[in-house]
Amino acid sequence: MTSTPGTALDEAAPGDATRGDGPSNGSTRMPAAERRRQILDVALEAFGRSGYHDTSMNAVAAEAGVTKPVLYQHFASKHELFEVLLAETGDALLRAIESSEVEDTPRRRVEAGFRAFFRFFEERPAAFAVLYGSSVATDPEFRRDARQVRDSFSEYLTRIMGDMGHDDALAMAAGINGLSEGMIRHWMHLGRVRSADEMAALAARLAWGGLDGLTG
Repeated sequence: MTSTPGTALDEAAPGDATRGDGPSNGSTRMPAAERRRQILDVALEAFGRSGYHDTSMNAVAAEAGVTKPVLYQHFASKHELFEVLLAETGDALLRAIESSEVEDTPRRRVEAGFRAFFRFFEERPAAFAVLYGSSVATDPEFRRDARQVRDSFSEYLTRIMGDMGHDDALAMAAGINGLSEGMIRHWMHLGRVRSADEMAALAARLAWGGLDGLTG
């Protein structure tokens, strides 16, 4: 279960400078929600760079500029921190896809979804390592959260395919999901030499080549 800070303000971290109109003779306490957000942002980069096993809570605390007691006020363990980060990153990806440009045909909606997908990882490359890296294979709960992301993406795709049975649409959506994962892995492995929009156009062409004859 995710821990929640018990106070509105957390302990002042070493080196926290007074900002804005706060007092001028001491360090300031960061609001708990702001500190939690800071820790999650730092952890995304740390886990994305080094993976789950090679990232310590000491390293996350140091990069966030907080003490370990402050870190543990927000997350009871490294496992919890990564689990929260995995779920949050998956939710952010799905929100980005679902809020992509509104288009008037299934094909254009598929293309818009792919653009949102690739742009998300172009802007947050560390998110790729968190969602698709080897860390998710180390724990059943991590695998469950990663599976929920894939399942939610598949359900999104079924809603934009037009008139067909749900089971057929879901099966094809699973195939498109696999296509997306394969292409994002290839793209990241090559260092994102193509733009996100170029990759989205290629993915949409490949996906629609199979869907076109089935959706009419």
